[in-house]
Amino acid sequence: MRKPFLTLALVASASLLMASCAMPADDPNFGKVTSGASGAAGGTAEEMVAAATAAPTSIGIDTPLAAAPAGGSVIVTLTDGSDGSKLFSDSLTAAATALGWTVEVIEGADTADGAIAAFDEALAKKPAGIHIDGAFVDYLTDGLAAATTAGIPVVCTECMVDPLDALKDTSIAGRTEVDGWGRLIGAFVQSNNANQDAVIEMIALGTPAPTQFDQGLQAAMMDYCEPCSTNENFLDPLDPTMLPLDVATLALQLNPTATWLSYAPGSLSADAQEAITVAAMPEAAVRVVGMGATPANLAAIQAGTEAAFTGYPIPLAAWRVIDQFARIVGGEEPVVAPLPTQLLTAESAASAAVDAGGNYIAVADYEAQFKALWGVK
Repeated sequence: MRKPFLTLALVASASLLMASCAMPADDPNFGKVTSGASGAAGGTAEEMVAAATAAPTSIGIDTPLAAAPAGGSVIVTLTDGSDGSKLFSDSLTAAATALGWTVEVIEGADTADGAIAAFDEALAKKPAGIHIDGAFVDYLTDGLAAATTAGIPVVCTECMVDPLDALKDTSIAGRTEVDGWGRLIGAFVQSNNANQDAVIEMIALGTPAPTQFDQGLQAAMMDYCEPCSTNENFLDPLDPTMLPLDVATLALQLNPTATWLSYAPGSLSADAQEAITVAAMPEAAVRVVGMGATPANLAAIQAGTEAAFTGYPIPLAAWRVIDQFARIVGGEEPVVAPLPTQLLTAESAASAAVDAGGNYIAVADYEAQFKALWGVK
């Protein structure tokens, strides 16, 4: 019987460790972990929000590789078929190409059984490394044990568990970071609530990263505004009978005092995201916030139909994954540091760094910065 991996994970500190080198002085967000009731550097909700809207200029790490890795390595990544997953795979391929490596993509990891089968297929290829996301990591106990035996390192993004054995790194969009994103949105709600008791309806996807985000938001609201309330409404993106518009509309109808609607896009389609926003639009007092702004969210923020989202630079995160594999394959320790990000609001979204597809990338020249660390052109 397969047991969830979480039951086997070691309980370790949730604090992120910074690379032991000088921090770029011109980057307001370098090395900043947004967490705690009083914000990353202490202070009020307003101060936390103000600090988080500054645009980052650094990729967040500045430790060069000891030596450029040899070419020819193959990295396998699992995908769930969503737009975000495809963007990650494409970005992973671009990063690997810069090192003379290749990426093989295995599809079908959109359910627990699919993720198990995809991971087993990845193992059979005997790659230099395997990338997964944390949606179904709890079900990969057997596969991860096999990876440990085979000496194949695994890097997991959006993973809410600690590294263990083959699972070499879980820090990229990991537990501390995602929790901090939730706390930041809580600070934004508090600082934009006109001294009223906030009532937040949350659309919960049930997967680890959105769940951790929700917990961070709830914790922040308890810290900032104990009388405020939050309520979770479960939405299964794989259930065709659970329509996002219906779930969001019903949540707001059942709670007419709600003033905020929160969700994390995750694997939701652009149409599903738009439907959630549409549910809030009939009542102008309901403002939409969330985690990991997609191009649709950025457009909605600038149009005034959504209020604020945290930025999750998926392309940059994919390059961080290749950076971790380059270090692991070369016998170095992974560099653990938070991703560069910012709070995307009506004021900051218009000038945020995005790629040609409108995807948030945080730092316009991130590729050049990684190549400089890798010693490649």
